[in-house]
Amino acid sequence: MGQQHCGCGPCDKDEGETAGKVDDVGRSGYALDKAAEETIFEPPNAPFALKDGRLQPDQALVDALASSLEDAKSAVSKAWAKFRGEFGVQVSIWGSLAIGSQRGDKTKKQGRDEAKRGIEAALQQFETDPFEAANSLEETLKGPAAGALNNATLAAAKQIQIKTTQASRREELSTLLSQKDAAVKMAPLHLERLIEECGFENADLESSVRSLLEMTRGTLSVEQ
Repeated sequence: MGQQHCGCGPCDKDEGETAGKVDDVGRSGYALDKAAEETIFEPPNAPFALKDGRLQPDQALVDALASSLEDAKSAVSKAWAKFRGEFGVQVSIWGSLAIGSQRGDKTKKQGRDEAKRGIEAALQQFETDPFEAANSLEETLKGPAAGALNNATLAAAKQIQIKTTQASRREELSTLLSQKDAAVKMAPLHLERLIEECGFENADLESSVRSLLEMTRGTLSVEQ
């Protein structure tokens, strides 16, 4: 059929539909390539952005990491508080045992004294340097002192090590993301271990961090 007329010339509706089809089909290759490029490298809500030709975390991701680090530090303080309480119970138990113990049981007494000295020093050190205090506690528990502690105290000490490691790794990761080429210089297995030891409770945050680091490594590898 021929073109329809409304009596005074070509129908406006027909012209609009024709123009739309031409626009959809006839877009330039450059425009399509540009759209594809933006889709690949800067998808909506991506955890990173291109700045000066480099991938950098967006502010939302930076803020989320900072909040996660603060949560980890708070967890460290709570772990030490729990340990302090359990150790107090342990000392009371030692006092009761000492009253009824026989003379000559020097080995057990030596272990208790060593544990008490090391733990009290670590508890005092925690007030000024939590990370170093965790190291001191770990060293104390490598010796005979560990055998003098009950299971509850040992479990509380283990939580200190776990929470301290998470806080330390999250701080390291935040520093890493603030540098331009640190990720590409880090061995893949070390990078994977770093993320695992962060112990993120938020799966979306961990996914965003992994995406950013993988893209950063890929971009910088191409540049080099």
